[in-house]
Amino acid sequence: SNFCAFPAAQNLRVCCYGSSSDETPLRYKQESWKVGYILAKRGHSCVNGAGSYGCMAAINDGASEGNGHIVGVIHEKFIIDGSDWRNNNTQPDGAHAVFSSEEGNTQHQQQHSGPKREILVAGGNNLQERKRLLVE
Repeated sequence: SNFCAFPAAQNLRVCCYGSSSDETPLRYKQESWKVGYILAKRGHSCVNGAGSYGCMAAINDGASEGNGHIVGVIHEKFIIDGSDWRNNNTQPDGAHAVFSSEEGNTQHQQQHSGPKREILVAGGNNLQERKRLLVE
């Protein structure tokens, strides 16, 4: 549509909450993909929990297809034994593939052909720091 043909007057950092279940109905995933795509085409950043299933994955797929900036926020307690939790062949339940590192980048930030991919790792005894990073 013409709406996506023009960038927004002001770029926003939009926090998108959504399912991370592989049982999410297709119609919700399709609409989530559209949201991610529109955000990217309008020049907004898509911020979410970096999930590899459900609406979270679909919004990342759409934002990636739209060549957009995607920020994934996870809590350090989800990193087991310091392993590489980014999606790969040995840990398919890690972060969404848009955050994967073919070069072994350990800085948790990827620069692709234009769009930026970031992973922010929150600390603390609860999820308050993660929530702060999602909306900041």
